[in-house]
Amino acid sequence: MSRVVLVTARWGESHGESGAVARLLAGALSTRAQLEVISLRTSASRSPGARIRTLHDSVFVVHEVAASPSERARAGLVRAALAQGGGGRISEIVGPRLVELGGGRAPGVAEQIASLRADSVVLAGPETWWLPEALRSLRAGTRLVSLPLLGDDPAYDLGAYRALLTQVDALGVLSRAESRRVATRLGAVGGPGRPQLPEVTELDVAFPVNRPDSESQMVGMSHFGRFVVLMTGFQSGSPTAARTPGHDYVRRELGAVAVAEVARDRWFVSDRHEVREVPIGPSRPNLWKLLRHAEVCLDLRAQGITGRETLESLILGTPVVVPEGTVAAEHAERSGGGLCYRDYRELFDAAKAILDNAPLRAGMSAKGREWAEAVHGDQGRFCEQAARLVLG
Repeated sequence: MSRVVLVTARWGESHGESGAVARLLAGALSTRAQLEVISLRTSASRSPGARIRTLHDSVFVVHEVAASPSERARAGLVRAALAQGGGGRISEIVGPRLVELGGGRAPGVAEQIASLRADSVVLAGPETWWLPEALRSLRAGTRLVSLPLLGDDPAYDLGAYRALLTQVDALGVLSRAESRRVATRLGAVGGPGRPQLPEVTELDVAFPVNRPDSESQMVGMSHFGRFVVLMTGFQSGSPTAARTPGHDYVRRELGAVAVAEVARDRWFVSDRHEVREVPIGPSRPNLWKLLRHAEVCLDLRAQGITGRETLESLILGTPVVVPEGTVAAEHAERSGGGLCYRDYRELFDAAKAILDNAPLRAGMSAKGREWAEAVHGDQGRFCEQAARLVLG
């Protein structure tokens, strides 16, 4: 059986799409290979490079190593300030500082990876940007794979991340938007007489959804009748909406429906008579129950690298209305299970078109479910893609 080492700073993260993708990839590979994880603990207070512990996490052996700390909040503030006048571009001048704020450096990890004598090494996440150069001394024949987990981020253009694209044997992307971003970047560095570029594989991550459990309504929802889900946040680590319309405004635009708002820490449901705070904790199983029985899911968030909640809504047969130009919009367009919007006027027009046209909603529900089940609901298919990427 092949030996694989997965290096990531996202291991053990309970929320956020990057951590979920890293773990699901590991799970898919464990069916074909013996896999060990090197977890770069970017929040550790110890000196970078110090081994913290080795433990068993489910079927995985995990070696925790202290790495330079991550300051994601500060990095986000820098990015937000630059976005005000940069048209989404990131200046190369600030690139090194942004990478430094991401953390992840851990002296001695390259030697530790080499000691595990892996057939393939997977570098998952932008925090591993420094490792392709450090791993040059790996024994011949070791396959080096990059999974940047950057989505359609303009950070791909930064020179600091170039090694994750050009000094590896294979590269995994999570959407067509990311594939286009990577192709543009590789096209800028490729050409006659230059190093061979990596194989690029698009992974259709299969997120687990408990369909039978979602058939029962979430506690307290039967009282409200027809309702829409308004996604303004979810769990820690997921995107949030920049601003949120009030429930009264949403109902005025959409008509006689209740509004169930999924926010970061607390969920609220309202109709024209009352507003109730959902009395149970925000969780993914409860989100599935909510999505399964909603008429439509309106997502106001900026979206992450996989559009996970959009995929889950489609799998459960609920049409979506999502921001244009996002991975979620890519899913809506490819599946036929949703519509996109540029502003709140388009958001409510699209939602009302679905709500007021039962045949349209039924068609979107069927098409969205069929596509999402085939592309992102097939665990065996995802395992094949993961094996092709990592094992060659």
